[in-house]
Amino acid sequence: MGKQRKTWSTDLKEAIVLSVLRGELGVAEAARQHGVNESLIHTWKTQFLEAGRARLAGDRHDHGITR
Repeated sequence: MGKQRKTWSTDLKEAIVLSVLRGELGVAEAARQHGVNESLIHTWKTQFLEAGRARLAGDRHDHGITR
């Protein structure tokens, strides 16, 4: 049998990324604390920043985000 992939809630991903961006945790420490691969945290961080950049640029494809 193959390995089943873990799924991470959006809230947890956001909390991890924000703690890294704030400098509260390093990527390695966050990965250890939450049992997440470091490369996955880097991916989430990149996605988070790109989405924010797109939103600031006026991209209206915000999928349910309202003002």
